[in-house]
Amino acid sequence: MNELTKKVVIVQCRISSTRLPGKALMDLGGKPVLAWVLQSMKKLSCDDYYVATDSDSFPFLEPVCRENGFKIFQGPLNNVLNRYCECIKEAGARIVVRATADNPFLFYEAAQYSLDLFEKMEKDGNSCDYLTLTGLPHGCGVEVFSGPRLLEAEKNTDDPYDQEHAGPAFYRHTDKFHCEFIESDGRFNYPDLRSTIDTYSDYIRAVCVNRWLCSKGKSAPYAAIDTVEALMATEVQRPVVFVPSVKKRQGTGHLVRCISLAKKCALSRPAFIYIEKNDDNLQNLDDLIKDAVEQGLENWQILENIPGDDKFRPVFVTDCFITEEKLQKELSAKGTVVSIDEGAEDCTFSDYLLDVIPPFYEKKFLNHFEPSFMELPQNKKDHSSDILNILVSFGGEDPAGLTEKSVDKIKKIFPDAKITCISRDKTGEADGVCYTGPVKNLAEKLCAYDLVVTHYGLTAWEAVAAGCKVLLGATSELHKKLSKKYGFPLLDEVLTKNDAEEKWNLEKVPWNLVKEQKSLPDFIDYLSRGQKLYCPVCQNVESSSKDKILERNIFRTYRTCSSCGMNYISYTVDEKQREYSKDYFFDQYKNQYGKTYKEDFDHIKEQCLKRMDCIEKASVLAQKTVLDVGCAYGPFLKAASEKGFTAYGTDICDDAVDYVKNELGFKAVWGAFPELDTESLGENNFSVVTMWYVIEHFQNLDSVLKKVSQLVKKDGIFAFSTPSSCGISGSSNTHDFYIQSPSDHYSVWDYKKAQLVLSKYGFEVVKVVSTGHHPERFPYVKKHGTKKDSFIWKIIAKYSRMKKLGDTVEIYCRKK
Repeated sequence: MNELTKKVVIVQCRISSTRLPGKALMDLGGKPVLAWVLQSMKKLSCDDYYVATDSDSFPFLEPVCRENGFKIFQGPLNNVLNRYCECIKEAGARIVVRATADNPFLFYEAAQYSLDLFEKMEKDGNSCDYLTLTGLPHGCGVEVFSGPRLLEAEKNTDDPYDQEHAGPAFYRHTDKFHCEFIESDGRFNYPDLRSTIDTYSDYIRAVCVNRWLCSKGKSAPYAAIDTVEALMATEVQRPVVFVPSVKKRQGTGHLVRCISLAKKCALSRPAFIYIEKNDDNLQNLDDLIKDAVEQGLENWQILENIPGDDKFRPVFVTDCFITEEKLQKELSAKGTVVSIDEGAEDCTFSDYLLDVIPPFYEKKFLNHFEPSFMELPQNKKDHSSDILNILVSFGGEDPAGLTEKSVDKIKKIFPDAKITCISRDKTGEADGVCYTGPVKNLAEKLCAYDLVVTHYGLTAWEAVAAGCKVLLGATSELHKKLSKKYGFPLLDEVLTKNDAEEKWNLEKVPWNLVKEQKSLPDFIDYLSRGQKLYCPVCQNVESSSKDKILERNIFRTYRTCSSCGMNYISYTVDEKQREYSKDYFFDQYKNQYGKTYKEDFDHIKEQCLKRMDCIEKASVLAQKTVLDVGCAYGPFLKAASEKGFTAYGTDICDDAVDYVKNELGFKAVWGAFPELDTESLGENNFSVVTMWYVIEHFQNLDSVLKKVSQLVKKDGIFAFSTPSSCGISGSSNTHDFYIQSPSDHYSVWDYKKAQLVLSKYGFEVVKVVSTGHHPERFPYVKKHGTKKDSFIWKIIAKYSRMKKLGDTVEIYCRKK
């Protein structure tokens, strides 16, 4: 054994990982993952650098170690403790910096700090045996320990867990060894982040980190501050993964579009394409992928597995003829699903539905229809009445076999025209027809033809935009209906050239659908920054994709929870959330209501007195204490006080809390509910807790209602008001109601189902008051222009109250 005098980095590595075999040698930015670890650790001021591995891994790792200036030591596969001890003896290590080979983004600054601290403690006579920094992202830290003391630790244990690692031989035996777990400072303290590579999803995250940092001009090994910024970036946490159909008989258009989108999106963010491999793949799939790589698709972008876990939630963009149920479930479980031109009848699995190619049916639950996302050719044809050049193109696969049938008919109708057919299986000239393989950037070359014969889809619309005449072959009844709906003549209905000319004159394609060219890659990037949410009550991630779709609009998707009946936002792309600061209660409030909140104080207080009447009638407790959550500037506190209650308040607006305390004289605390501490109020339980237009703002209602249940005394009252999904707006004008609903109203209550929700927290609904009645919002009034205060108006107003059709509701419940 060599004398133990050196400071040595020892990186633990093997290639027989069970969860992700060979991960140390997986390519990351053009070099193995192991090389990233070694290059980071080379920045430490040490005397020697080793990789400790097993004999089976040795020949695979040795070249990487040699290239990066590391020596390699081979020892037992499963007894890592012994492997380290033997390596310490060979290296002569007095101090060891231990790292593992699955952490490509190690904080080398933190590692050097740990080493320096270990040495300082040693010099100061307060030496320790083991030291590590806590609070770092998972996969960014190292351990520093004494080499001689590890040799002693090995002698003191035969525990398999201790032998499986190195550190546990120290920190599981603190009666014998001095261990220091030191909280890291703000530069490194991000414990909720993860950078290690333990699973396939971890690996894809690492790819995203590297791509993101490369796009920012950073050089590896990356500084801690840069790694943290990347790990927190939306583009890294939610990369885009395109999922095209690659099955036989569904054409190649889905794949071609996704390849194009993946290449364009990757210019500004990590973007991938998932290629599902099975026996039913397109016959020429490998050739298509090879061509795509030659034309700019990067190999790192091509995935053969679907990534995604609890902390890594990709945005899957499906482009399938019909997304199969098995795939629907897997994608929904692992991330957000955006579907383009989805053909499935039940699209509940999709968080956002986008149609680009004009559909036959106007889907009731479609988030957005935007034909301007079709990439229109820039090259236009000079219009000519003669049909001299004809292109026949039924996609890369032609699953319906329309090419030859169409050629035979076209030759009869246009005998003098030159016919070109795009085909993967046939090239050259035959029977006066020119056959050619797939044409790169076909859209910009369509202007060379007078007539394009194809099926309904993107090529048909591109041909019209290029100024060509179009005849469509029908691959199905749906395609026939689509052709007729949008004014495309069908080849089956054309017998002569005159027939064709007549149909072209009579049937005009509504190209005004496309008002201006818009960028689909930019819109996908916008959608990827959205947030997938779950039922605020149940918080059930697994079943959320099965919850019934309530409404879709360009900004949000709403669902109804299948367990508790709560209506909630399940996906939103609203980036800017309202801030409930002083400005909200003054300028914003005045813009909406014509006066500031303080100026409206007396009017609001009158409403609050009516609420207090309901509370008093429902209350059975002698003690009269009330906590108003979201008290604003205190009108309800004032009303409660006038009714003889001891009133307390809480709000997230510090100016409002100051006003309540200093001007109105009530006890109030600033802070977010339910995290706030009520002990500063001098009370932990109340006879009444209220929330007036507050409850809808919580993403996690479960924690809120649990806290309310703790705060309300037995037989006490919980009362709240909120927008009602059962009101006239929500029931008769659903789309507008939800598109106008504020983006931070995460729940929309159905008072008829409130008992189902509230009973879970020990409450029983005792009274429901329908408020916010608006006769002018009734369809009859809108249609007939009924005048305010007329007899019909008053009848409708009375009917609204009787049927509880107000757009807001107050719910009073008692703690059982």
